[in-house]
Amino acid sequence: MDIILTALESLNIWWWLGFAAILLVAELLTGTTYILWPASAAFVTALLASFVGWPMELLSFAVFGVTFLILGDRFVKPRLKSGTQSGLNTRATYLVGEYVTVVGGFTEGRGRVRHGDTEWSAKTADGSDLEEGAKVIVEALDSTRLIVKSA
Repeated sequence: MDIILTALESLNIWWWLGFAAILLVAELLTGTTYILWPASAAFVTALLASFVGWPMELLSFAVFGVTFLILGDRFVKPRLKSGTQSGLNTRATYLVGEYVTVVGGFTEGRGRVRHGDTEWSAKTADGSDLEEGAKVIVEALDSTRLIVKSA
């Protein structure tokens, strides 16, 4: 029991910074963002380590760890995910809101449209048919198919 108390009493700013660094390396290896929050909590605890004793250090690490995990998972992670799906290397996402021209008629709500020199597979959101040459607006993207509506 004395060895545990001795180890706990030796906690200091450098121990917490080292622990945060180890957790950050583990986060880089896994890429899950779940280890990022305890690493952040260890960094904040390192800032407090000079002012409080080891019981408060452990308590603050636990409280900050849980708080950062909840807030990060709820608010930060969705933004990180949306950043990876922002259309990087996906040309079709830049077409949303653009006018395109129907190439050939739409039958059963499906057909092809042209934007510039490229033809795209498209469908109408309501399943309506469109005539060749009609101008339509790209409303959304469904995988590689454009969803269009009448202009």
